[in-house]
Amino acid sequence: MKLFISFLFTAFIVHTCYADWPVKKKRLQFVPGYSYYHSKSYYDKLGHITALGDGNSYTSHYFSLYGMYGISDRLDLLVNLPFANQRMKENGVLLTKSGIADISVGLAYHFPSEDLKRYFTLKGSFILPGYQNNSTPYLGYAEKGYQIGMSYSLNLSDKFYFDGEADYTRYFDQATGPNQYFIFGTFGYALNDFEKLTFSFSHQLSVSTDKSFSNNLAANKDYVSGRITFGYGRRISRTVTPHLEFYFTPYGYNTGSASGISLYAIIKVP
Repeated sequence: MKLFISFLFTAFIVHTCYADWPVKKKRLQFVPGYSYYHSKSYYDKLGHITALGDGNSYTSHYFSLYGMYGISDRLDLLVNLPFANQRMKENGVLLTKSGIADISVGLAYHFPSEDLKRYFTLKGSFILPGYQNNSTPYLGYAEKGYQIGMSYSLNLSDKFYFDGEADYTRYFDQATGPNQYFIFGTFGYALNDFEKLTFSFSHQLSVSTDKSFSNNLAANKDYVSGRITFGYGRRISRTVTPHLEFYFTPYGYNTGSASGISLYAIIKVP
């Protein structure tokens, strides 16, 4: 699996926070964040939960700085700079690795409705690994790739909003790929002018001719993974809104069975 945190954490914070509204021309937004992932078991090829082994575990600490810059009122530049620390315990031996993970650079173009309450968005990005897989645990696939996607965002009422997205990702440095398909949906509810609750669901299918499974979870290429997330956000100033989320993986195959937390803040630059 391209590390579950590395991909889904970035996808989740972008979708939940922004609901794909454009940044607007010459405006800048940052999302510094941290996510913790821990797994002692995995879903096997039949979807059954199996222990990684007595005393074995896989843990990730993932830091990310995501930025959006408004080139125009409809076109945004997207950049993600991640740093990961992986910890893999196997047969009583603790292996660790830290470094820059998969950097992504891309564009998003928005098509607004006349009342500016709904947006259809097309986006694309390139993926550039900041590491090499010369020892375990891996930080990712160590492959270049690209991602294309589309989303639809709307305000359902003064209190509710919804954002849905579908993405396709291709890694192309190796014959085994993989090709990945990702769908995501989130509902947001505003408790008041300062606080909101979110509920999100995501499903990822990764397809590869390499069907093997490894306790080194970031190496797995052929898998299915689902994720459910509950979140809370509170605006503390006009430009800063911190968020806290809890997530877990309710199903999958050839992938980790895990839970974790994410902390991040939306920072708008006037």
